[in-house]
Amino acid sequence: MLVSRRRKGACTALRWSDADQRYWCGMVADPGGVTGLSHPWAVRALSALARRWIASGVGCDARLDAQAPHPTDSL
Repeated sequence: MLVSRRRKGACTALRWSDADQRYWCGMVADPGGVTGLSHPWAVRALSALARRWIASGVGCDARLDAQAPHPTDSL
């Protein structure tokens, strides 16, 4: 929400990587491209902050409880 200034929809910093076949956070992978900053120290600092804010490499922190579908839901 802070980067894209949106409450709904995809974050504007979300970037697709053809090489990795997955999405990356642009604030981690390319903060200069997302923010327009070009100073190397600022880009490195933003990337480090973004990694910390989203806990990159730590694992998923989503609070999801998977439940089997109810048999009548498919009718």
